[in-house]
Amino acid sequence: MSEYWQRFVSGDDRVAEIRPGIRSSWLRCRQRQISPERIVNDSILTAPALRERLRERGELVRAGKPVLPDVFRCLEGRNFVVLLCDEEGYILESLGDAPFISRARQVHLCAGANWSEEVKGTNAIGTVLVEQQPVKVLGWEHYVRENHFLNCWAAPIRDASGRIAGVLDISGEAGGEGRIWDLVYLGARLVEQNLLLLSLERDCLLSRRAFELASGLLREGFITVDAGGILTSVNQAGARLLGRRREEAVGRHVSEVLSSRSFVPGKSPGSGTEMDGGLVSKLCQVTDPDGFTLGMVGILRQAPPAGKDVPAWVGSSEITQNICRRAEKAARTNSTVLVTGESGTGKEIVARLIHQAGDRCRGPFVAVNCAAIPDSLIESELFGYAEGAFTGAKRGGQPGKFETAAGGTIFLDEIGDMPLAVQASLLRVLQEREVCRIGDTKARKVDVRVVAATNKDLAALIAKGAFRPDLYYRLKVVTIDVPPLRQRTEDIFDLVPYFVDKATRSMGRPPLGVAKEVFDCLLAYPWPGNVRELENCIESMVAMCEGGELSLSDLPDEIRYCARGAAGGESILERQARQAILRALWETGGRIAPAARLLGMGRSTLYRKLAELGINETGRR
Repeated sequence: MSEYWQRFVSGDDRVAEIRPGIRSSWLRCRQRQISPERIVNDSILTAPALRERLRERGELVRAGKPVLPDVFRCLEGRNFVVLLCDEEGYILESLGDAPFISRARQVHLCAGANWSEEVKGTNAIGTVLVEQQPVKVLGWEHYVRENHFLNCWAAPIRDASGRIAGVLDISGEAGGEGRIWDLVYLGARLVEQNLLLLSLERDCLLSRRAFELASGLLREGFITVDAGGILTSVNQAGARLLGRRREEAVGRHVSEVLSSRSFVPGKSPGSGTEMDGGLVSKLCQVTDPDGFTLGMVGILRQAPPAGKDVPAWVGSSEITQNICRRAEKAARTNSTVLVTGESGTGKEIVARLIHQAGDRCRGPFVAVNCAAIPDSLIESELFGYAEGAFTGAKRGGQPGKFETAAGGTIFLDEIGDMPLAVQASLLRVLQEREVCRIGDTKARKVDVRVVAATNKDLAALIAKGAFRPDLYYRLKVVTIDVPPLRQRTEDIFDLVPYFVDKATRSMGRPPLGVAKEVFDCLLAYPWPGNVRELENCIESMVAMCEGGELSLSDLPDEIRYCARGAAGGESILERQARQAILRALWETGGRIAPAARLLGMGRSTLYRKLAELGINETGRR
């Protein structure tokens, strides 16, 4: 509310109702001595300077121009404007409704104007460039009063190297918060893909592999659907995937075009990924700030070859997108990849993404859990054995996992648990690209891509003499770190519907909704077991649910306790302490002495902490 803004600009830094990202931006504005009332020093390009900037950012303009009309068709007639901006915050292109554009020009929300934070204060375009992740700035959250009539959503556009090349922004009248996120995100993603294709064209990468990569990216289509379910636009790639000419597809009901999808006007057919014959489609509902259903936007992709595993990586946070971008880049090479991260974060899914996106996707994907195989058997499992190598050996011998994975990918999970003796043999395989079966003298060439993963600190194991440094450096040619779920909680909004849909399908139950209060609790919980723990939690809730949606009563007590602590306005340290204590009490059934031992503190200290945090001995507040 505007009184919070008024209190802050008057010098009150203790306003707790301001979102953290907005507070940080406001503080930066204050340090830059930006006037909170009006813009004093606008930066607007002259017509010749704008033409020169458009020429210099030619690839970004070429990548964005085809996308802006598709995005705007979802918003037309509702007083919105779609903006393409460069990496310095200058608006390059705009497309919008005439009444709103006229008002927007009064604050120079138009081509040639600079909307960086240094010039305009807190706003979606400028704050995206600072935070380097999607941002929304609603009404009074703009630092400068003259921009309070705006609601803005923006997402970064990254080039092929991962650097921010620009920003896609949607701005409209303030007065409510609609679900514009999906539209902004999908639009920015399409511009990014166009940029990648243009970079391939620029660099003349006309090799067969580059052609295959470009063709694969072109397989992604974009469609828009109005509130009545009628397809209003489709790009060329989308028309090709649908097997229709664009003029034949536009004007038809989406259920005719995507036959396996049912569409109810005004309601979303659900998030997540659905199969429609040879297509993978994702449809997202878009509403304006008043909650009015504008329609749907959808992404279409070619499904993987029949019989291949489909990587189930779900999430739209910037951290998750960075992981996907890094995996896509790694897939273009044949280099060894090391994936690190805590248990349950999805390291194997990253490995499968690399396999499916590379030129070995038609070969086998062989996963080996190095921690699950006894030390005495792991060498024969990996490298195979010859006839007569030991008592009970099969006649003719047995190929190992490396030979089985020939032409494809071998995934060595929990590589940190591999015995030292086997590490030496593995190093030879990586160096020579050949294996020698146990009991055999003949070396066999193997053509296999190696992806390894671990939840351990390999550098620390090297210091202890438990892991070979030469093998470590051979494995970490390309590294991908998968952060824990607590560092990318935004993904929970995508993961929960995905897991609910997965669980209801496997149990033969009708679709279930999820109450808003459930999301509040899930966001407050630290998820020590990461995505795997979240999936198990949702599966349990679906099994226990008796109504039409998952509610607070279906949540495990442990997660509800954490949510109660988070709702008390605690500091980060207090919240972390509460979560640790509640988990310890949960695991010990409320017994103080065992819980204190788990926490590494004395009973008297634990009693004092319980009193300070207002928790009784059973873990209830």
